[in-house]
Amino acid sequence: MFITDTFIIENLTILEESKKDGTMRISGVFQRAETPNQNNRIYEKKLLVREMSRLDEAIKERRLMGELDHPTQDAVRLHNVSHLVTELKMRGDEMIGEAEILNTPCGQVAQALIKGGVMLGISSRGTGTLKERQDGLAVVNDDYKLVTFDLVADPSTKGAFPSLVNEEVDSTFIQETVKSTYDKALSEKIFITVLKNQLNKN
Repeated sequence: MFITDTFIIENLTILEESKKDGTMRISGVFQRAETPNQNNRIYEKKLLVREMSRLDEAIKERRLMGELDHPTQDAVRLHNVSHLVTELKMRGDEMIGEAEILNTPCGQVAQALIKGGVMLGISSRGTGTLKERQDGLAVVNDDYKLVTFDLVADPSTKGAFPSLVNEEVDSTFIQETVKSTYDKALSEKIFITVLKNQLNKN
């Protein structure tokens, strides 16, 4: 089962902007344990700690890439990569993450949105199954495998804003909003690419 959960993070922190390579480093809450998110799903802390440890090697080797907007599969598409996750750590029940927004077309769009004050979400992308509870909540089972974190527009984890995190909300309105946001972002990405090419010619 494909599982995504979006989290809008409060107080997005821009750690550094590099004029040399056009990247931006940010930090914030990427996920929260033991608390129902907007999709009524609960991630146990031990599960998040396990997955965080499993991804440690990929982080150190600069291989944990994420995309801009909701993906439809568990494999990362290189042409849509916007950022690189550079650190994950637990602080209480919160998973604190750092990411490097790359100087790719999608990364440039993400940087422009952040600088423009747009409240982005960070979406955890993974696979696994759920255990339904009688109270309407669902617990993510131990077979869960965290793949990466993507930058998105819609929230599902409660209690955060401008930073990054993810989970898909089952709502026609939200889906239409995401599509509209993606179309606008794509147009901006194309504009930036054309402008950059023109400046290089000059």
